[in-house]
Amino acid sequence: MAVACSPAPKGRARWSQRLLADKLVELEIVDDISYETVRQTLKKTNSSHG
Repeated sequence: MAVACSPAPKGRARWSQRLLADKLVELEIVDDISYETVRQTLKKTNSSHG
C-alpha cells in the first residue's frame, strides 16, 4: 500500500497494477506477484477504509 501511495514513476500520472507489481519485485518485497493479486489487495485494502 505504501508503494501505491508514493509518487508515481517519472513520466507517469499514476501507478498501474503492472507498475506496482514490477516495483514490489524490484524492491524485493516479494519474489513474484501477479497483477491480479495487486488488484485484489488494493481492492480489499480500499474497502476496509470505509
